[in-house]
Amino acid sequence: MNLVICMLLTLAVLPPTPEITGTIVDDNGKPVSGVPISVVAVLANQTIEKTLSGWDGSFHFTDIAPGAYGLEAKTDSACAFSDEIGVTIGFTSVVRLRLIKGLCKNPIALFAPPARPHRASKR
Repeated sequence: MNLVICMLLTLAVLPPTPEITGTIVDDNGKPVSGVPISVVAVLANQTIEKTLSGWDGSFHFTDIAPGAYGLEAKTDSACAFSDEIGVTIGFTSVVRLRLIKGLCKNPIALFAPPARPHRASKR
């Protein structure tokens, strides 16, 4: 009996697992269903999880390890990319993605660090 109580108390104090949730819309702001959405680990540049948006454009990822991620969504004619998302234990990140036609034709390095200005050396 004491073991069961200890286990329940332990579970009660654990923080919720990190989550990423949100919606995806078209260029008119209307929800889009059935869009493949991927979670990409920024440092490894590796897809760690995938899902399809629901009938209302919603998506949900659970049990994401803490770290830096980005979301990527692609259809035959449009793409969407999120800004970098910092995932932390106990928090849910809420993201709204907007599909943009032609974005896939012009790849962008969204998760690359910004270029540093070049300084001329003094001699």
